Amino acid sequence: MNKTELNKVLEEHKKWLGGNEGQRANLQGAYLQGANLQDANLQGADLQGADLQDANLQDADLRDAYLQGAYLRGADLQSANLQGAYLQGANLRDAKLENTILEDINWLAYIGIVPDKKGFAYAYKFTNAAGEGIYTGGINYLKDTQFEVGEVDTDANKQCSYGINLATFSWCLNQFRDKSYRLFMFEFNIKDAVCPIGSDGKFRVKKCTKVGECDWKGNLLV
Repeated sequence: MNKTELNKVLEEHKKWLGGNEGQRANLQGAYLQGANLQDANLQGADLQGADLQDANLQDADLRDAYLQGAYLRGADLQSANLQGAYLQGANLRDAKLENTILEDINWLAYIGIVPDKKGFAYAYKFTNAAGEGIYTGGINYLKDTQFEVGEVDTDANKQCSYGINLATFSWCLNQFRDKSYRLFMFEFNIKDAVCPIGSDGKFRVKKCTKVGECDWKGNLLV
């Protein structure tokens, strides 16, 4: 989509928002890499599957916008308003999110972690052959079933920090590098979890319970 076409869509969307006919912005699947959308009013716009890599969205109004599956890697979203936006499956890795308004977004749901009615959910962790985390170690996940740390970093702006780090199966699979790695499934209460903004599948918890070891197809071993 060229600049002239984009400006026309934005102008029609502005009219639509103001109740003066116009047309809601339909940018589904649009190629908008590097586009300048600073201060753009895209409230309620359809951006599903749009390629917004490295786009400038500073101060843009994206409230209630549909961004499912959108590619936002490297996009500048500083001070953008994403309140109530639909972000399932969107790629926000390396996006600039300083001062971005992200209230009402359930980041665990964003990465596909949905609890049961009692608030419990499942996730994975991989370890080295000895049962310790491959990065910082510390806890041996072979020795016990219940695990708890004294503190977990509650700052959702930090992608990786202290706590027990868990992840989705797909995240673990993408990090698989060594045949000696072991994969475990854990149960946790979402009230004990902190999921970083725009997470690519990793989050941290204060405590969790080991369900068992899995194969690298995601199945629990008997």
